[in-house]
Amino acid sequence: MPRRPGSVLSRLCSGAQRLVIAAPYIKADPLTRMLSDVSPAASLICVTRWNPQDLAVGASDVACRTIVTERGGSFRLHPSLHAKYYRIDDTVLIGSANLTSSAMGWSTQPNLEILCRAGDDFDACAFQRELLKEAREISDAEFARWEAMARISTRSTPTVTDGQPLLDTWRPTTREPRHLELVYQGKKDAIASFDQQDAAQRDIQALLIPPGLTNEQVRTWATACLLAAPFTNAVIRLQDLDTPRAYLSLARTYRLSPTEARREMETVQNWLAFLAPEMLPSGYPLGDGGPRAAVVGRK
Repeated sequence: MPRRPGSVLSRLCSGAQRLVIAAPYIKADPLTRMLSDVSPAASLICVTRWNPQDLAVGASDVACRTIVTERGGSFRLHPSLHAKYYRIDDTVLIGSANLTSSAMGWSTQPNLEILCRAGDDFDACAFQRELLKEAREISDAEFARWEAMARISTRSTPTVTDGQPLLDTWRPTTREPRHLELVYQGKKDAIASFDQQDAAQRDIQALLIPPGLTNEQVRTWATACLLAAPFTNAVIRLQDLDTPRAYLSLARTYRLSPTEARREMETVQNWLAFLAPEMLPSGYPLGDGGPRAAVVGRK
C-alpha cells in the first residue's frame, strides 16, 4: 500500500529549516501536525486561497494564519491557486493533496491522493517565483476582515453553501459600492441611474450574498469576495506602478482596451476605498465624507 501523503511530509519535516507550503485548502489541525517537528527558527511561507464559500463549508481555516505568523512565518493569499506544492529544504513534492486530514491520510476515511517528488521536467524554482510574486501577504487589518467573514459564514451556512460565486472572472460592475446595500435592502429606487441599479443587482447576484444580513455583514461579505477576486489582486499589485503602465498591464492581461482597463481599475479602487481602504497606497484620496474614492464618477 502506498504511503499516505501525511507520513511522507512528517518524515521530511523533521528538522527542516526551510518550508514553502502552497495548497488551496489548508486546515489548522493538519498544519499544526505537519509543523510539530519543524524547528521554531525554520523559515516558513504558507500560501493558500480563501473565499466565503470555502470558509463556510470548513474547507479552510482562518486560524492557519495565526499558526504561521506565531512561528514568525509569512502567510499569503493567491486567488487563483489550484496547485498543491510542498517544498521542504531541497525536496519538492507536488500532487493532488491539500493540507487537510482527509488528504493527508490522517482521518478515518482518507482520500486517495498523490504527493510525489517533482521530476526533472518541473522547474520548481520558476514555479515558486511565480507563486510568490502573485501571492499577497495578509496584514492584521485584512485578517480581521477574514475573521469577521468566517463568523458570518458559520452563522449562514445553510444559505451560503448553495452555490459558488464565479470570482475567477468577476470584477465589480457598479461604480459605487454603497449601491449594494440599497439593492440588498430592496431600495434600488434610491439609486438615480437605472444602469447603476442594474449593475448593483448584477453584483449582488454574482457574489451570492445570503439573505438576512445586516449592512455591516453585507459589507464584510462584499469585501471578502472583492479581496478573493483575481482582478482585484492584479489591481493591488499594479498600484505601485505609474498609472499608464498599470492600465496597459491590465489591458494586456485581461484583453481590455486601455480605456476599459482604466475604468475597471478605478472601479475596483472605489470599492477598496469604501470597503478596505488599508489596501490602497498611502496618500490615496478617500474624499471628505468618509472612505470613498475620489475617482467615483470620473469619466
